[in-house]
Amino acid sequence: MRADEKKTSRKKQPVNPEQELADCREALAAMKQNLQLATADIAKRGLLVKTTVTDSHGKVSKVDRINPSVKIQREAMRAVNNLKKQICGLEEEEKAREEEKKRAERRSEFARPSDEDEENEFKIY
Repeated sequence: MRADEKKTSRKKQPVNPEQELADCREALAAMKQNLQLATADIAKRGLLVKTTVTDSHGKVSKVDRINPSVKIQREAMRAVNNLKKQICGLEEEEKAREEEKKRAERRSEFARPSDEDEENEFKIY
């Protein structure tokens, strides 16, 4: 594997996980609203809607087409699932960072003083 392939295969770490988590939650709320609106439109107008089309000769006719809200509903459901997964991943990452921070604090609490600290302790000023 080349060096540039390694860079792209690594998971990108968020710069500001708290902000990214807030953005994901906001996007999730927006997608849920889109899903509600699309579902309400499908319930109101049905799966098929009448559409006026013109053929290559200019003749106008009405045809049944699939309601565009079906596509919006499908995409919103997919986005909701993806955002939920992303939020779970960010929350787990945040917990892992907190645990690592606690471990680092415990290590520093019981760490031996460095040689430099010992030298400064016996210096006369």
